Amino acid sequence: MVMEQKLYDFWLCSRKGIGLRKRERLLRHFGSPEEIFFASEEQYRQVKGINEKDIASLSAGRSKEAVREEYDRLARQGISFVSVRQDGFPEKLKQIADAPYGLYYRGNLPDEKKPCVAVVGARDASFEGMQIARKFGYELAANGIQVISGMARGIDIHAQRGALDYAGGSTYSVLGTGADVCYPRQHIEEYMLMQEHGGVITEFPPASPSLPFQFAMRNRIISGLSDGVLLIEAGEKSGSLITAETGLEQGREIFVVPGGILDSRYKGGNKLLKQGAAPVTCVSDILDGLGIFLDAPAAERMKKSDVMLETTEKIVYASLGLEPVHVSCIAEQTGLPLQNVMEILLALQVRNMVDTVGNNYFVIRL
Repeated sequence: MVMEQKLYDFWLCSRKGIGLRKRERLLRHFGSPEEIFFASEEQYRQVKGINEKDIASLSAGRSKEAVREEYDRLARQGISFVSVRQDGFPEKLKQIADAPYGLYYRGNLPDEKKPCVAVVGARDASFEGMQIARKFGYELAANGIQVISGMARGIDIHAQRGALDYAGGSTYSVLGTGADVCYPRQHIEEYMLMQEHGGVITEFPPASPSLPFQFAMRNRIISGLSDGVLLIEAGEKSGSLITAETGLEQGREIFVVPGGILDSRYKGGNKLLKQGAAPVTCVSDILDGLGIFLDAPAAERMKKSDVMLETTEKIVYASLGLEPVHVSCIAEQTGLPLQNVMEILLALQVRNMVDTVGNNYFVIRL
């Protein structure tokens, strides 16, 4: 009986052209997906906002055998489906306005027993902003917090890379496409890794392309799955502000990394700070805001100061920052021979303390 109910839910969610609003109208009129499935075309015409194209979509291939075949094909592609009527649907999402009726996912859904934080921000982020995002992603994961984002370039993907950097970390992407569509394509490696260490989640049926309005819709799910939303670099018209504002409406904690008042990339975030969002400069600010005690062992593991370095290594390391510096500049600043500086940088890179950016440019690894 439960499986049969799930098939009706799946059928309703997978009808082409039947989006959130039309699905709500149909459910209000008929009461359940089962009733919608068995309704006549004339009965469909009685529903406000349902046109002939929608009726054709609802009527096409309407048999239990066809629906089961479609569902089985989904499973063979490694895509799972869960509806709001089924066990396993995220409880947090049930409480939000305009909750999705069903979710498609590859990998897993977030663990309900563990806290989640959404990390969002500018696509055209600065190098410093992306490093900050990666740092927070890593440290959140190190403290047992699941990272939610949208796999977009810039802040989103760097926060998720940070979570993946931590052994045992988990991160989840809410997509504006079908679960079988990696967008943007250049993030295919992360898309695959998340299916092993988290999941990719969407309300849109398989093969759904990347349409602008779908990315706006997915924002409510990103915040809805989370206990708090962290905003890094958001201009006045940044799309990531929608996620933060939606999170505020959903009763989520809003955290913002503050920035310079003359930097346009921080105008949206700074505005939220004036409206009461919590300023964040380290992961403990987020943990405190969520009422989570800091995992002291994790904090100690992340302290670079605990790493034993030779004196010359400390000098070279101290000369680095978040902006790329050429090896020749480091040699000039430290007064050490260029060959020695290069050897030290390579040793620090082996210890995962620095990264190379371009040809002989180096930065601190956060």
